[in-house]
Amino acid sequence: MQHKERAHGPYPHGRRWRVVLVAADGARRRRSFETEAKARAYLDVWQQETDGRTVASAVDDYLEHLRARGLKSGTVTTIWFRLRGLLRVVERDRSLRSLTPLVARSLLTKRRTEVVADTQIGELAAASGFAAWCLRQGWLRRDPFVDLEAEGKRATGKPQLRIDEARNFLDTALAEESSAGLAAAIALLMGMRASEITSRVVRDVDDGARVLWIERAKTRRGDRHLEVPTILRARLAALVAGRGGGDPLFGDVDRHWLGYHVRRLCGVARVPVVSPHGLRGTQASIAARAVPVEHVAEALGQDPRGVVTRRHYIEAGAEQDGRQRAALRVIAGGSRP
Repeated sequence: MQHKERAHGPYPHGRRWRVVLVAADGARRRRSFETEAKARAYLDVWQQETDGRTVASAVDDYLEHLRARGLKSGTVTTIWFRLRGLLRVVERDRSLRSLTPLVARSLLTKRRTEVVADTQIGELAAASGFAAWCLRQGWLRRDPFVDLEAEGKRATGKPQLRIDEARNFLDTALAEESSAGLAAAIALLMGMRASEITSRVVRDVDDGARVLWIERAKTRRGDRHLEVPTILRARLAALVAGRGGGDPLFGDVDRHWLGYHVRRLCGVARVPVVSPHGLRGTQASIAARAVPVEHVAEALGQDPRGVVTRRHYIEAGAEQDGRQRAALRVIAGGSRP
């Protein structure tokens, strides 16, 4: 049986580091290096030249596999961002064979200094799915991410805007008179998930832009239709005018597009930078001061009997802080709750 050429190491050898190359016929060659880093760099190059498969090329193949399985483009994009963050393939590509448990632990250690626990968990899940697929292809011998865990305290909610900050954000978003500004305003005023906004099509804007239909949401309860605030109706009507019913409402975009513009508009409005999820929580917290929490949960597509709305979207005390006016009047009308 003919064996493939392979490499072992690097190993400490006195004050240097050694790599052992084993040819297909069993002949051995030894290379010595001043530092472990130089030895690993040499090994990366050797493995790429021998195997030809890098982490980046394997990730590309994996994402193509996910698309072929029918995963939504937004989901595939999320997995790509998570893999890019943990594996750092944009900064430095490496041989797939060099993705050992030691290297995986080093990558996670670095990542722990950059992102919170929730992000680490998402990235580890994506990396484990990628590694499991590589194992099935015979490209890896073991999952290098097994037994690795995130560190830090998990968040129970996203940063939100205060009422005055929400008004400034809304004024800024609408003054821009762009589709991105309109999408950001929808995120604030209608409490929709980012993916729900970016996946809408023209026919979802109904009844003269008074109603917005939401289908294929994250949960079954998320399938619903919402009343469009008066302040947004003319803009939505203009956006859909003369277009086909199946056309994407905001074009070929995903939730990351909305996230970028929400953060950008926060900077322009000079308010704390929040995510679309944070705007959804802002709407929920303000609405809880004006209407029963069960109504807020239904608008958010949550189970009114559950604790998710209270725990993740409504700030402490907001639910009991009055039921006098609707959240949209508070934000858009400038009235006090």
